[in-house]
Amino acid sequence: MNIYHNINNNKDILLLFGGFASHFSHFQSFIPSNYDWILLSHYQHLNFSALENLLLPLRSKNLHLLGFSMGVWVAHLFLNRDSIAFDFKSKTAVNGTEYGIHETYGIHPKLFVLTQKKFNLESFKQNLFGIHYPPPKDFLFLEESLLKDELKFFLDYQHHIENSSKWDRIIISSNDLIFPTQAQKNFWSHQAYKQQILEINAPHFAFFDWKILC
Repeated sequence: MNIYHNINNNKDILLLFGGFASHFSHFQSFIPSNYDWILLSHYQHLNFSALENLLLPLRSKNLHLLGFSMGVWVAHLFLNRDSIAFDFKSKTAVNGTEYGIHETYGIHPKLFVLTQKKFNLESFKQNLFGIHYPPPKDFLFLEESLLKDELKFFLDYQHHIENSSKWDRIIISSNDLIFPTQAQKNFWSHQAYKQQILEINAPHFAFFDWKILC
């Protein structure tokens, strides 16, 4: 996985588990200037050692965790490690579930396989950004072959930990064309999170409404 960090000695730090195809350029204009931030993206393994080493000197700060899309699944795995040694002031899930890929509680496996085989970046962007397509020109993406490899990683390493993480806020976009809105509602309602759910009128990439998210 790639780890981007912008640490400037602010009191609050956002640990952002990005979704598939996430890039730091997608978020840097939205994150408040009084926040430092760390982004995980382009997942190729589930070894969190480098992240832990980065976080250890920051344990006295106000750490806030945000999982986006498939990043909710990755964050869930991170939070359920036996060695977890970090306290988070808040944990927010945006347009994803702890399953990621699932018939009822995630993106259907058959659809995920088809997407990986026939992946087209421009079509993906249209579904990702919805009404905000085309995205700003400074939003960067890796080349299609690398993104197909990332999709294959998700397929090859999908597994679920039954022990649910503790989330403070659940954000669900009503116009999500990537991660089915109903699958999100199915999962979070099943996990008794109805009171924490905020449904917003936004596409899958909901960060244009950053003030609502935070």
